[in-house]
Amino acid sequence: MRNHQKHLFLLILILFPFFFNATTIPFELIDGKMIVSVNIKNAPHNFIFDTGAFTIISSELKDQLNEEKSKITFQGVDANNVRSNTEVFSTDDLRISDLKLKNINFSFADIGWMSSRACKKISGIFGANMMKGKMWRIDFKMKTINVFEKSQEQSNIIAAIPFSEENFTSVPKIYAKIRNQNIEFAFDTGSGMGFSVNQKVYDKIKDKDFLTFQGLLSQSISSIAKGQREVDLMEVEINNTKLGNQIIDNSSDSPNLIGIRFIENYMVDLDFINKKIILTKTIKAPEYQSFGVAFAPIDNNLVIVNKLEISQLSGLQLTDKIIKINNMNVSKIDMESFCEVKKLLDQSQSITIENESHKTFTLDKKNVLQYLKL
Repeated sequence: MRNHQKHLFLLILILFPFFFNATTIPFELIDGKMIVSVNIKNAPHNFIFDTGAFTIISSELKDQLNEEKSKITFQGVDANNVRSNTEVFSTDDLRISDLKLKNINFSFADIGWMSSRACKKISGIFGANMMKGKMWRIDFKMKTINVFEKSQEQSNIIAAIPFSEENFTSVPKIYAKIRNQNIEFAFDTGSGMGFSVNQKVYDKIKDKDFLTFQGLLSQSISSIAKGQREVDLMEVEINNTKLGNQIIDNSSDSPNLIGIRFIENYMVDLDFINKKIILTKTIKAPEYQSFGVAFAPIDNNLVIVNKLEISQLSGLQLTDKIIKINNMNVSKIDMESFCEVKKLLDQSQSITIENESHKTFTLDKKNVLQYLKL
């Protein structure tokens, strides 16, 4: 019996690091953004977990992090391909869960617009440069990120994808093949779409059957993109592994991005130790749930700012003012009431809207990919 106990004790000692070396970070998924809590001097702040970005902290927190200014000036390129120069600072005052982060480079920026979109105070972007030297396991089913100091073995691997790191930002870059085109992408948890490619690339892979969205397309640190987005399903191959049909869209002159509409369908190990992305456990098939229109508050009015161009929505136009959603009066709206609208939209599968001409429309939330002729 004592020998059995001794062997059991030794086994526990051997296995102890594998059971207890992970830091678990819960996240919320809001508007296609992963929101995590970061502590700054024991005060919690909401950050966007963004593998496609350099770390950004709200200008409101300047002089609260014992930050040291470096001699580096960082030229950033946002999701709309707009460049901007920012000063770089460093700090040791960031902690996420029980993980204390040292010597983190970052820039200050005005990011107030992020809070209005999330209906939650956002204080920063947890960028790829904060992830170096560790493995980050993203579980969309449990809404957790587990952080390991060492690479972990996985079973049922669907794809093992080597990546390179962008200079200075550490943003992971991979290659994917779509319709015989080998395309470089940034692996970007800050993007709400699937595979987004610039117009030049899209023109090489497009066919005659796609969905078209008009209006406000995206907003990022330095810019807003408006115009037309085309969305399609195409077969994607990464590192000689065929991943089936995935959501592809064009995004003006933006960098090519792999975003949440793809990433959330898998268990993902983002291994900055061995420079690999491991995909396991297909959680669900690609889908694009939408009412076909999107709203935003403009001059205290609720306005249609984005619309899917299909015959079923022909009675609605961009810039239409909405005065009622179901039984909610939205003829005058501020950010607080807009957050109530967003909550209603998130929780509803069907809505009835009324425009200022008192015409009513009933809209069902559905996977709009069904309009493609597959």
